[in-house]
Amino acid sequence: MLGCDVSINIDIISTMDRINIMKADRKPNLVDYLTIVSKRRIFIYKIILIGAMTSLIISLCLRNQYKATTTILPPNPQQDLMFGFAAPSVVGSFGGYSGITSLLAGGTGPSDLFASILNSSRVTGAIIRKFELRKVFKVKTYHDAHKKLEEITSIGVSPEGMIEVSVIWYDKQLAADIANAYIDELDQFNTEAAMSVGKKYRIFIEERLEQAIDTLAKAEEALREFQEKHRTVALDAEIQAAIETVAQLKSQIILHEVQKGAWSAAGQADNPYLYSINRDLKELKKQLAKIEFGKKDEATQEFGAGFSVPFAELPEVSLEYARRYRDVKVQEAIFELLTQQYEQAKIMEVKDTPTVQVLDRASAPEKKTSPRRSRIVIFASFASLILGVLGTFVLESFEQLKLRPDEYKKWTNIYNKINNDLKKIKTFIFKIVPIRAKR
Repeated sequence: MLGCDVSINIDIISTMDRINIMKADRKPNLVDYLTIVSKRRIFIYKIILIGAMTSLIISLCLRNQYKATTTILPPNPQQDLMFGFAAPSVVGSFGGYSGITSLLAGGTGPSDLFASILNSSRVTGAIIRKFELRKVFKVKTYHDAHKKLEEITSIGVSPEGMIEVSVIWYDKQLAADIANAYIDELDQFNTEAAMSVGKKYRIFIEERLEQAIDTLAKAEEALREFQEKHRTVALDAEIQAAIETVAQLKSQIILHEVQKGAWSAAGQADNPYLYSINRDLKELKKQLAKIEFGKKDEATQEFGAGFSVPFAELPEVSLEYARRYRDVKVQEAIFELLTQQYEQAKIMEVKDTPTVQVLDRASAPEKKTSPRRSRIVIFASFASLILGVLGTFVLESFEQLKLRPDEYKKWTNIYNKINNDLKKIKTFIFKIVPIRAKR
């Protein structure tokens, strides 16, 4: 009977081995995976519960944050003469760009330029000092305060040119105050820049105006003496019209030269805007040379701006009279032009009206921006579910590993070696620490 029992046991063991081998050779399907998950579903429930409770506790510990936003309209290119000088092609007027655009960026869009100013240390430094943000942020240096302020502030420009300044902070009122302070500092900077440039331009124009008055007086006196000597009182209508055109051209040339000098005086010698001024100057001088000394155009049979006779071919007396008359007209045009510019420069120097148009001023927000506690809990629960499912497969793989003694022994050896190494490192560290403590 004993031999029979042994043989039966051997047959049962060999049968189970064959079943295990068959299971090992068969590829697992969805039912197998679900069976493993169902087998350890309590473990998964615990992981989900732990993850959800932990995330809920953490989210409740997080402070509420509030987002305050202020919006300003894009700078108006046609607004008052505030920061810059006229487009070179326009005579007798400033305008074109908003001044700050011309002064600082040389071609950058006004809204982008305002955004750059808002991000500058000039503005952020003033805000840090105004609200004592080093204490609020609990940092020691202004550099760290700048970095923290940049982290909580967002400055963006919409496709329409609208500028938004958003600040996210725990104190809702402080967030609104900081957002509004950005706009106030921008306006203050613009005003100071306008007044500074206006003063430099006013001084520059003032010097040229004094020269123009003296030159005009001398030109008028020279014309009077010539008329008395030669008894000449009038010119041909065509020559007189040509002189008027020359006067306009020369006045434009003087304006461009004044603007060019003003840019240099304002420290803008490398501004690309100067390339446009130089280009227009070259073209104006070319047109002036055509009228005075140019060659006849074969197609139109005219000189310069539509005249049939250049100044160089006039009779001697008429030529001299035309030159003196032209000098007077040119100086009159320059005097008139510089007088207008001088008055505008004085306005720029003292102007202190707001330069920024606020669409929506920031106010203390009623609703928090973060944390979104429900989202945190849902996300943590979902992550815990995935972690729990993966954990069940890891535990199942270890159980299956125990059925293969050879592989299990190899894994056990690897674990023991790593554990021994960690113990040696721990012992070594404890030996070093007391020695350093004594020192």
